[in-house]
Amino acid sequence: MKKLAVLFAALGSLLSPSAAAENDRSSIVTGVVDAMGPSAIGPLTSQAGPNARWIGAVTLVAWRSDDGPVEVSPLRIEHPLGHGLPSSDPWMASFRPRMVVKIRIAGEIGKKGLWPFAKFAEYLGEADDAELMKAADPILNPPDFVDADLGRFVADRHLPDSFNGTATWLGKPVDLTLSAESRDALPDCAATAQILLKDALRWQAEAEKKIVENLYQLWVDEWRPEGTPILSQAAFRARLTMPAITIYEGGAFEMEFGDGDLFAGHWILVPGSLEEGIEDAGLAG
Repeated sequence: MKKLAVLFAALGSLLSPSAAAENDRSSIVTGVVDAMGPSAIGPLTSQAGPNARWIGAVTLVAWRSDDGPVEVSPLRIEHPLGHGLPSSDPWMASFRPRMVVKIRIAGEIGKKGLWPFAKFAEYLGEADDAELMKAADPILNPPDFVDADLGRFVADRHLPDSFNGTATWLGKPVDLTLSAESRDALPDCAATAQILLKDALRWQAEAEKKIVENLYQLWVDEWRPEGTPILSQAAFRARLTMPAITIYEGGAFEMEFGDGDLFAGHWILVPGSLEEGIEDAGLAG
């Protein structure tokens, strides 16, 4: 009985108004939403069923807990959504890119993988915090990256880790994007781009070869309009547009070809790397 009395006394202190208020204060987070805004994660196929729910997620690029110091490690907030379409869920509509929000989280801030993580409990509205906005500005609006040979690259407004520029590919202008997790890796991306550009004829030929291998017969069998003559492989290749090219760290890249209306406007993605060459070709979008 003595142990029970001690337990009830402890519970009473935890549930007292002052203790509850203290817990609420320690569970309030104010932060700046990243440039992408909220996203939704679907349930795993193995777990899918009538009660399967999507998980809403939003990342705060600069944030503080209560009135504590500003943190700039990205804080990921997750919350189970309703059973309808994620895009129509009120939770998703609560967060806009680059806005300052105040929320209550369930429990403490922990970690998922390498980064801070918390579970959403309550939306408390928009907030006004100049210090947070100042801390978020270089993350959301990084300065241009300039390469002596490739020229100027401007940070994408919706994907600040990607820097957009242009280049000449087989005598024609193409979009060239450098995408890196940190600014320090952009020179590595630029070096990869220069190697790719200097041997554009070879990479174009290898990409077209892989596209024909993977997609030509698919077009003949499934995408060719009824009554349309079968194109030769050369004519099929000629319908492709010049690629937009994205360069990643470590020599990886992706070429994105327009389909020339062969696949109802779907883009053709061709990933590869300097080390492994062209790896695949498939439809997207």
